Amino acid sequence: MAIILWAGGLQLGLHAQQVAKLSPKVMAVVNAPPVDLKDDDAPLLRLKKERFNAALNEAKARFDLYNRGLTRIPELIAVGERLFGAEVDLYDKPEEKAQVLQRQLDVYNEAEANLEMQVRKGLATQADLERLRYNRLSVEIDLFNNKNVHDEHGSVAQPSPK
Repeated sequence: MAIILWAGGLQLGLHAQQVAKLSPKVMAVVNAPPVDLKDDDAPLLRLKKERFNAALNEAKARFDLYNRGLTRIPELIAVGERLFGAEVDLYDKPEEKAQVLQRQLDVYNEAEANLEMQVRKGLATQADLERLRYNRLSVEIDLFNNKNVHDEHGSVAQPSPK
C-alpha cells in the first residue's frame, strides 16, 4: 500500500515538474485585475461585470491548480474561452469589441505558438493544440464579422462547405 501511495505521489510530482509554461500574454490575462463594480452600473452591465470577474477568478484558481499539477491544459483553454467571451460581452460598440477581439487574437496566436512547442516536447497533446486553434479561429471569425458588420462589402456570399 505504501508503495502505491509513493508511486502515485512520484507521478504527481513528475507531472508537476513537467507542467508546460504558459506564454507571457496568457500570463498577463491571468494576472489582470477584476473589473470594478460601480454603484451606478445598469443592472445588466453589473451582471456582465460580475460574470467576467467570476471567470477571471476561476482562471486564476485553475492556473494555480495547473501549476500544482492538479489540472490540465484543456481546463485552462475552457476557462479562457469563458473569460474571453465574458470580456467581449462587456462592450456594446463595434470599435470597442474589435479592440478586445484583436487583443484576444494576439493572446491566442502567442499561446498557439507556445503550445506547438510544448506538443513537440511531449508536454501537451495535439488535441489540446487543436482545441486552442479552434478557439483562435472562432475569435478571428468574430473579429471579421465585427469589422464587417457595417461594411457593405462584407456581405459577399460565402461558399458553402462541401
